[in-house]
Amino acid sequence: MSDDTLDNAIYDTVVMGTGLVESIVASQIAATTATAATDTATDTATDTARVLHIDRNPYYGGTSACFSFSAFVDWATKHRDTRQTPFRFHIDESSASTATDCIPLLDRLLTDDRRYSLELAPKLALCRGPMIDLLINEGIGDYVQFKGVEHNYLVRDAQLDRVPETKEDVFASTSLSLIEKRKLMRLLSVVADDDQCQRLLDEASLAGEEDFAMFLQNRFRLDGKLLDAVMYAVARVGYRQKISAVDGCGRVRKYIKAMGRYGRMAYLCAMYGGASELSQAFCRLCAVSGGTYILDVANASVSKCPDNEGLYSVNMPGYGTVRTRSIVMDPAYDPKGAVSETNAVSRAFGILETAVLGDDTTALLCHVDDASKQTTSMLYMTSATMAVPRGQAIVYAWAEGRLCFDKQRQLQNALNSVCSNAVCLFTAFFEVNQIVCSDPEYLGTGIPDSTIGFDSAVEQALELSARLENKLRVI
Repeated sequence: MSDDTLDNAIYDTVVMGTGLVESIVASQIAATTATAATDTATDTATDTARVLHIDRNPYYGGTSACFSFSAFVDWATKHRDTRQTPFRFHIDESSASTATDCIPLLDRLLTDDRRYSLELAPKLALCRGPMIDLLINEGIGDYVQFKGVEHNYLVRDAQLDRVPETKEDVFASTSLSLIEKRKLMRLLSVVADDDQCQRLLDEASLAGEEDFAMFLQNRFRLDGKLLDAVMYAVARVGYRQKISAVDGCGRVRKYIKAMGRYGRMAYLCAMYGGASELSQAFCRLCAVSGGTYILDVANASVSKCPDNEGLYSVNMPGYGTVRTRSIVMDPAYDPKGAVSETNAVSRAFGILETAVLGDDTTALLCHVDDASKQTTSMLYMTSATMAVPRGQAIVYAWAEGRLCFDKQRQLQNALNSVCSNAVCLFTAFFEVNQIVCSDPEYLGTGIPDSTIGFDSAVEQALELSARLENKLRVI
């Protein structure tokens, strides 16, 4: 586009940032009938809402972006000292003992540069979950390729215990005793049956067993590794975290019912970089509905129109100034936004020279550290999802909280539990902080949270979309 191409244009919504939540919102609003595009004489809709979707970066995805190796290093350098993503990375000393050793190692990584798909915020989609349902409902399921997550591991003291998920897994397991198999089979059967589960929950409530761990211990006689597997690897409860029996059973039920839709697995992993690929899919849907896209828009600013209350002015150097009735933004675009001191997610990943858990395997892991009393979510990926060159693997680890010394040690211990039998070619640590918009009229999104799935992102996006749709119809 030439300079000032969009000058004085009016849009129903301007979306700033191409993260997953922003992209879903843009696609939903672009298909919405707006009051501004309604023939007031007949009160019939004649067009859909006009959406302008911009990003300051030359790529899609925002804080969920996916990079080649060189692009990741560029991103790291750019964000090293910014408020949103304080960052640090290093070459593993075991594979590069001197400064000169780093050069051939980096050359090797750069040789396969385009074969790396390094995610800032890896996540998975439940086979029967809101993300898959949304893709199907919007008719864009073919835009993204998925691979099943074959294994789920509980990791403790550098020991990986595979969690049996189906009845077949339970019967075939050699690590469970006959009594443990019966306990687990009963749990799977009862929780999958809504009526049976509700009766047990009612009984537990009358007995004062509101806590999920207590419910599992008293009603199913689970203890030890079996209890930990259900709590940490299936329900994804934090270390000794107390949740209600109703919430816990709901989590286990979602996990069980997700299996069987596309195979024996409960989760699907998007290929070529999960959330980033999904963001682009929803952006394409928005564009098909008439949305306008501009990437690499530096220094865009928002202000209220002094001559027209209710409208915002968005100035984009090189493209002109547009007006809009509503703003949806990644809060990082707000120069006056306040950085949260408590809401942050610390992340790490390690590129392994060998695929220690299998070359064609994708696995979900939960690392339990009894010393620090922490649990860490982990994801193992290989060339099967186009994450790394063939023969290598990548392990992601993340947890809530700022990247202090203890948090980095927690993530490092989690990586070591899987990487101990392989050379780690490259390790990175960084944190992403939530920013709160300065103006409540801006519909701010947020950073990818510490959960393993897309549920919260879809929920937030649909909630913001509903609020915007009501606003566009009322104005």
